Amino acid sequence: MMTDSPLRPDQPVSLRNRLILGAVALILVLGTLAIIAIDGYGKRAAELSYDRLLASAAFQIADAIHVRDGVVDVDLPVAAFETLALARDDRVFYRISGPRDAYLTGYDDLPRPEASQGFSKDGARLIQQRFFTSRYLDEPVRFIVLRRLLTEADITGYITVQLGQTINARADLAEDITGKGLQLIAIASVIALGLLGYGIKRAFSPLDQIERELAARSPTDLTPLHVTPIKETWRLQQTINHFMQRLQDTLDRMQRYTGEAAHQIRTPLAGLRAALQNLRDHPDIDDPKPVYNRIMQSVDQLNTTVSQLLNQATITHRLQSEALRRIELNKVVKEACLELASHAINEKVELAFEADAEDTTLLGDAFALKQLFRNLIENAVRYSPVDSVVVVRVHQSVNRLFVEVKDHGPGIPVEYRDKVFTRFFRAPAAVGVGSGLGLAIVREIAERHNAEVGLMDNHPQGLTVRVGFRKESIHGK
Repeated sequence: MMTDSPLRPDQPVSLRNRLILGAVALILVLGTLAIIAIDGYGKRAAELSYDRLLASAAFQIADAIHVRDGVVDVDLPVAAFETLALARDDRVFYRISGPRDAYLTGYDDLPRPEASQGFSKDGARLIQQRFFTSRYLDEPVRFIVLRRLLTEADITGYITVQLGQTINARADLAEDITGKGLQLIAIASVIALGLLGYGIKRAFSPLDQIERELAARSPTDLTPLHVTPIKETWRLQQTINHFMQRLQDTLDRMQRYTGEAAHQIRTPLAGLRAALQNLRDHPDIDDPKPVYNRIMQSVDQLNTTVSQLLNQATITHRLQSEALRRIELNKVVKEACLELASHAINEKVELAFEADAEDTTLLGDAFALKQLFRNLIENAVRYSPVDSVVVVRVHQSVNRLFVEVKDHGPGIPVEYRDKVFTRFFRAPAAVGVGSGLGLAIVREIAERHNAEVGLMDNHPQGLTVRVGFRKESIHGK
């Protein structure tokens, strides 16, 4: 069972925590933008509402201005100030002037609008109004300046009503709107965080299920995972199942390999023990040479078997762990021939290399392929008669590369040509010390390179082993 451990610096950051942090950051950003928007909306709504009250009161005052007997008369309406009295904490200021800005009544020192906030001189509309904010008596005040055109016979020109109100009620209304908006945002954020947390937990539940199933398994349980399939984890589940299937195949192969290796090693060891025991029991034997020969034969057999077992283990591990690279087949075959040239000379066999292919680039493992050709050449030399020639030839057809090893030995009977690729199988006519692993290694390497191995008779006598590489392996295709 897996146990929780403290988070180490080199441990990866949890994807779940990243999503949660990302969601929280997104909500904070959106919440901040919403707060800014609501604050602006609250101030704008409060200003618009109280501006309308201010304008209504100014219109009422302007309507109450009349010309009597050639004089502008102001009769301030009580209703206008009652409207503004709805804002109990605010104070009201006004100033009324006649044509040519002649002061009539009110606060004469009220601040005037700046030039940009004033009225344009073109046009002659009956009613004009402007709003502006300024400070008066150390308080911010919102003003409206309303002008109405008098068209009396004896008096013409604009009368001006400037009406101002402190902004305490506006600020309270804006603050109230913003406060309620913040409450809604807070509630929505809490609900969104809860839903996001629940959604992320649900989204990761298949991964948690895979983790629990793997953690609950024994180290030898490599059966496929069976969890609720969803699209996002289906490929991960398939990859894990494929990996466990490969691991199971490797373990099965290792078990068979170990059993077969133990059996093959036990045989020469038993022969060696029997020969040594014979020497021990009969130290005065007249001719000990046959016994020594059996000891040497057992030692050679044991040496060959162990060497080939180690060689196969190395090749198998390499084929499973190393990626194929672009190589020159001509170069690999030539190097194998050069390494075995002295061996062939010692066996009084001529070794010839022929390269009839121009471009022999393919995807492969140079080390493994060299071992393949070494095994074929060693077998050819071993079974060739003295003073004969072993020909190693590289040639190509339209979509294939071939490597052929021809000898003039006894060949392999047709009935044994499939069995010779089985591990530890040796044909009855096999000569010398051997392990029966050479051709098994050849086939394993060939299969890894999508190549085919064929055995053909070599006329008038001998055997030709042909390794054909398919077109998808040529030129890295």
